[in-house]
Amino acid sequence: MDVLSKLAGALGLGKKAFSLARFQDPLGNFTISCPSDWHVDSDVAVVDGAYTISFASPDGRGAFNIHVDAGLKKGFDFSAYAKSELESPSSGVYTAVKKGKFRDMPAYNREYCYRSSGQDYFAGGTMFFTGRAVFSISWNAPESERKTMEPAFSRMLESLILLPGVTFRSGKF
Repeated sequence: MDVLSKLAGALGLGKKAFSLARFQDPLGNFTISCPSDWHVDSDVAVVDGAYTISFASPDGRGAFNIHVDAGLKKGFDFSAYAKSELESPSSGVYTAVKKGKFRDMPAYNREYCYRSSGQDYFAGGTMFFTGRAVFSISWNAPESERKTMEPAFSRMLESLILLPGVTFRSGKF
């Protein structure tokens, strides 16, 4: 079970019924189902072999992001990369990560809460290494909307299907 499923189960949250739409990454690295009324920002700008696809709830308060880094250098060390990316302070928020697995691949998970503009938020993520690319998936929403948003985030993560995709080397296709 992934981080969100465990948390949703512990809180007694069932999977809310909502309509899903299938999205395929324009570079062919993944497909995912997201709530059909969500906005998808699929404009891809590849920088040093990495890019991000963002999904936002209709009111813009919930976000689910998938960052793909396929421009890995020879001798890539996933543990060092994950520690650097996930444990560094960001906007005054520090998170500790837990080592784990995502579908039998090495992974690191994190969960945290933060306050912004007088509003409390919950957030989390998972980062995993496929052997050719790192996927860093993150989500956040207002704490007051946890019961609504957490099942959507969980369903999205569960629906993720990895594809052969594009491999980048030194920032080139």
